[in-house]
Amino acid sequence: MRKRQEEFMFKHVLFDLDGTLTQSHVGILRSVEYALNREGESTVDRLRQEVVIGPPLMYTFTHTYGFSKDKARRLYDYFQERYGTVGLFENEPYAGIVDLLHDLQEQGIRAYVATSKPQIHAEAICEHFGMRPYITKISGAVLGGLEDKAKIMASVLDALTEKERKQAVMVGDRKFDVIGAKTCGVPCIAVGYGYGNEAERAEFPPRYYARDVKELRNILLGEGDKE
Repeated sequence: MRKRQEEFMFKHVLFDLDGTLTQSHVGILRSVEYALNREGESTVDRLRQEVVIGPPLMYTFTHTYGFSKDKARRLYDYFQERYGTVGLFENEPYAGIVDLLHDLQEQGIRAYVATSKPQIHAEAICEHFGMRPYITKISGAVLGGLEDKAKIMASVLDALTEKERKQAVMVGDRKFDVIGAKTCGVPCIAVGYGYGNEAERAEFPPRYYARDVKELRNILLGEGDKE
């Protein structure tokens, strides 16, 4: 049964992709490993989920791994060789996510994707896994880009009216989502099933926290306790 719009806390929901809508670590880590091997670099301590998944890869290659921009560009190109054809779909939506997106649409709540992943990959993933019909807009990075998460979120939020913006929320698993939401002036729901951890959430506390998809439904659709 469709509820009245005023019953919902949020009417515009921005979702991160990796670690929020989809469990994507297999394809990403295998493709980073492929890139490091192609460049003759060690993979030791460089394939941890919390290191690789979240920030733009060029940031990881230059700031986290400490490589030069030229080497980082070569690594990115090698990554794309594998990820763009194989790794992209070594991936799956978390259980209950597609149903959640469907039910948000049924209730008149608009869903968006705001991701540091390249736009072309985000579009392909959402289409492949049946999520695209429920998403109003996908905002991603350009291939090889270093777009700040707040900038990506702003491309969605800036198209909303002032009233709509006050009804918006960001949903994500990493500190980048919390920081981006704060920069944009919207609350963030951190999810506990992705690639973040308790230490990160303690350092960058979100407005709301959902341990699993069921708790996320509770917050967004009012199906239970919102605590």
